[in-house]
Amino acid sequence: MGTEFNDALTSQYDYRGLRDAFAPPAMYQAFLDVEKAVALAQGELGMIPIASAEVVAEHCRYEYLDVDRLGTSYRTTRHPLMPLINELVRLCGPRHGGYVHWGITTQNVIQTGLLLLAKRAQAVLDGLLADILRHLGRHARTYAKTVMAGRTHYRHAVPITFGFKVAVWIDEFLQASDRLREAEKRAFVVIAGGAVGCFSALGRQGPAFQSRVAALLGMGEMAIPSRAIRTHMCEYVNALSLTASICHKIAEEVYQSSSEEYGELHEGRIEGTIGSSTMPQKINPILCYGIIANSNKLYSCAGMLMATAHRPFESDGSANQMFEDGLAEVISAISEILVRTELLARDLYVDTERMRANLDLSHGAIFGEFAMMRLGETLGKHRGHELVHDAAMAAAAGKAPFLDELAQLPGGQALRAEIENRLETSSTGGICAEYALHFGSLVQDIAAGAMPTVEQRNINAYLKAAR
Repeated sequence: MGTEFNDALTSQYDYRGLRDAFAPPAMYQAFLDVEKAVALAQGELGMIPIASAEVVAEHCRYEYLDVDRLGTSYRTTRHPLMPLINELVRLCGPRHGGYVHWGITTQNVIQTGLLLLAKRAQAVLDGLLADILRHLGRHARTYAKTVMAGRTHYRHAVPITFGFKVAVWIDEFLQASDRLREAEKRAFVVIAGGAVGCFSALGRQGPAFQSRVAALLGMGEMAIPSRAIRTHMCEYVNALSLTASICHKIAEEVYQSSSEEYGELHEGRIEGTIGSSTMPQKINPILCYGIIANSNKLYSCAGMLMATAHRPFESDGSANQMFEDGLAEVISAISEILVRTELLARDLYVDTERMRANLDLSHGAIFGEFAMMRLGETLGKHRGHELVHDAAMAAAAGKAPFLDELAQLPGGQALRAEIENRLETSSTGGICAEYALHFGSLVQDIAAGAMPTVEQRNINAYLKAAR
């Protein structure tokens, strides 16, 4: 594929065939698959002789092509599909070759073929997503009650559990899967309307012909097969970009959390790994590098493909070029991202001791919201906020530890004891553990293409059952 950002371990990753998804043999075969479906559909409908349809279909195989002849023809014709059409005509012979590519146009074959390749690749990507979710589900269940500092705006907020953090990631991936399923219905569609999409060469039989082509390829079909409609493909690419952004976020958190200052999360370590040629102590987050870099590449591709949606008139060659090259780059980038995210999720190392140590850095101030709500029961929330804020600012100024400042307030001694008990028992308040266990169990045995429904994700039923 060649457009992705690689690293020292790229050659060792299991891409599950994705690196060859848009390789020349796969692309040629996809175009031939479309030509085969076109011929068979037209033969069934009596648009061309059935014998000719069968001969064309029989010869739509990549291994039959004279690749050297194709290369010469590309240099001569300077056309993206005519060399392949000419080669197929030659293979079928003078009697049947005249029915090759009957009544359709280049974009019909190339666009449908590329979307067919994307559909096949998506099935593999779905498997990677399912594996990622199973790994995250294991972490959510394992660390459902592992307390850590919840952070907003990079600052301590309230205590959470690591399992809760992972449950959030799971929910986002499930939403991403929903978006992809919806986008695929509109994206993986056949376009076979000919020159401008009105079946000018095939007439009233055109729609029935397109429906049959779609059925033979296992795809949907465009309602109006206009060559100017590209928003459905943009939607799919944007859905992939949003999927990548979740991986990107996880990678950013692991990247930063693996620094000495945090030390909470780390990539799985392999014996012999070296991080630097001059700093021998270093082990760097190499998987995170690749996820972050390729995510940014994918976002750029999505922006480029958006520019194809508003080109004028009934077709546009520049938009075709952007789409034809861009879709391959998109599948390449998302493959790199998901392959690395699967490894990151599988082998993620969680340092629970550092999580606890970091939680204690605020000396109890991370329970400020809890203290405010307790004081608010008698003084009102606003007054409770003022008092806890003053105590926190005094502690930050070095006057006294936060809990000592808090103890001076009315009812402060009991409040201090409650917070100390929460610190000792690793209690977060809220329902972090419940979310972690619920979402962790939802994806425990998940299979590609069989994601939990929105209703199943709602935690209310889980909470009722857990009473």
